[in-house]
Amino acid sequence: MWQGRIGEAPLRVDMLPSGRIFASWSIRGNERRAVVDTIQQLEQRVLFQLMLGAGPGQDAAAREVVAAVLQGQQGLPDPTQAPRPVKKKRGGRRGPPRSRRRR
Repeated sequence: MWQGRIGEAPLRVDMLPSGRIFASWSIRGNERRAVVDTIQQLEQRVLFQLMLGAGPGQDAAAREVVAAVLQGQQGLPDPTQAPRPVKKKRGGRRGPPRSRRRR
Protein backbone atom coordinates (compact mmCIF):
# COMPACT_ATOMS: atom_id res chain seq x y z
CA MET A 1 0.00 0.00 0.00
CA TRP A 2 2.79 2.47 0.91
CA GLN A 3 6.52 2.01 0.65
CA GLY A 4 9.24 4.60 1.04
CA ARG A 5 11.71 6.14 3.44
CA ILE A 6 11.27 8.26 6.51
CA GLY A 7 14.67 9.66 7.28
CA GLU A 8 17.17 6.83 6.92
CA ALA A 9 14.64 4.07 7.65
CA PRO A 10 12.87 2.19 4.84
CA LEU A 11 9.19 1.74 5.76
CA ARG A 12 6.52 -0.51 4.26
CA VAL A 13 2.87 -0.26 5.32
CA ASP A 14 0.20 -2.77 4.21
CA MET A 15 -3.45 -3.42 4.99
CA LEU A 16 -4.30 -6.94 6.11
CA PRO A 17 -7.60 -8.53 4.97
CA SER A 18 -8.84 -8.24 8.58
CA GLY A 19 -8.58 -4.44 8.35
CA ARG A 20 -5.50 -4.26 10.59
CA ILE A 21 -2.43 -2.25 9.59
CA PHE A 22 0.94 -3.99 9.16
CA ALA A 23 4.16 -1.97 9.18
CA SER A 24 7.75 -3.11 8.77
CA TRP A 25 10.87 -0.98 8.88
CA SER A 26 14.58 -1.29 9.50
CA ILE A 27 16.68 0.84 11.84
CA ARG A 28 20.46 0.30 11.88
CA GLY A 29 20.10 -3.18 10.44
CA ASN A 30 17.41 -4.30 12.89
CA GLU A 31 14.13 -5.23 11.24
CA ARG A 32 11.06 -4.12 13.18
CA ARG A 33 7.40 -5.01 12.66
CA ALA A 34 4.09 -3.84 14.09
CA VAL A 35 0.47 -4.83 13.56
CA VAL A 36 -2.02 -2.24 14.81
CA ASP A 37 -5.77 -1.65 14.64
CA THR A 38 -6.01 2.12 14.12
CA ILE A 39 -4.17 4.98 12.47
CA GLN A 40 -3.62 6.53 15.89
CA GLN A 41 -1.79 3.39 17.03
CA LEU A 42 0.30 3.46 13.82
CA GLU A 43 1.28 7.06 14.55
CA GLN A 44 2.17 6.26 18.16
CA ARG A 45 4.09 3.02 17.63
CA VAL A 46 5.74 3.49 14.24
CA LEU A 47 5.66 7.00 12.81
CA PHE A 48 6.62 8.70 16.09
CA GLN A 49 9.73 6.51 16.39
CA LEU A 50 10.77 7.14 12.81
CA MET A 51 10.08 10.88 12.99
CA LEU A 52 12.38 11.23 16.01
CA GLY A 53 15.29 10.07 13.88
CA ALA A 54 14.19 11.81 10.69
CA GLY A 55 13.47 15.34 11.85
CA PRO A 56 10.70 17.79 10.97
CA GLY A 57 11.41 17.74 7.23
CA GLN A 58 9.74 14.32 6.94
CA ASP A 59 6.26 15.44 8.08
CA ALA A 60 5.03 15.20 4.48
CA ALA A 61 6.04 11.53 4.29
CA ALA A 62 4.15 10.77 7.52
CA ARG A 63 1.04 12.49 6.13
CA GLU A 64 1.41 10.41 2.94
CA VAL A 65 1.44 7.21 4.99
CA VAL A 66 -1.70 8.23 6.91
CA ALA A 67 -3.49 9.19 3.67
CA ALA A 68 -2.56 5.85 2.06
CA VAL A 69 -3.86 3.96 5.09
CA LEU A 70 -7.13 5.89 5.04
CA GLN A 71 -7.57 5.06 1.37
CA GLY A 72 -6.64 1.41 1.91
CA GLN A 73 -9.14 0.99 4.77
CA GLN A 74 -12.14 1.61 2.53
CA GLY A 75 -14.21 -1.51 2.15
CA LEU A 76 -12.33 -3.46 4.85
CA PRO A 77 -13.80 -4.43 8.24
CA ASP A 78 -13.14 -2.22 11.26
CA PRO A 79 -10.73 -4.26 13.45
CA THR A 80 -11.73 -2.30 16.57
CA GLN A 81 -15.28 -3.70 16.30
CA ALA A 82 -14.22 -7.34 15.83
CA PRO A 83 -14.68 -9.62 18.84
CA ARG A 84 -11.48 -10.58 20.58
CA PRO A 85 -10.51 -14.26 20.51
CA VAL A 86 -11.38 -16.12 23.69
CA LYS A 87 -8.28 -17.24 25.54
CA LYS A 88 -8.26 -20.76 26.85
CA LYS A 89 -7.55 -21.08 30.54
CA ARG A 90 -4.75 -23.45 31.38
CA GLY A 91 -5.93 -25.48 34.27
CA GLY A 92 -3.82 -27.17 36.85
CA ARG A 93 -0.25 -28.26 36.95
CA ARG A 94 1.35 -30.21 34.15
CA GLY A 95 3.36 -33.36 34.68
CA PRO A 96 3.23 -36.28 37.10
CA PRO A 97 1.83 -35.77 40.61
CA ARG A 98 4.34 -34.82 43.28
CA SER A 99 5.01 -36.86 46.37
CA ARG A 100 3.43 -35.47 49.53
CA ARG A 101 6.30 -36.76 51.65
CA ARG A 102 8.70 -34.08 52.90
CA ARG A 103 12.41 -34.66 53.05
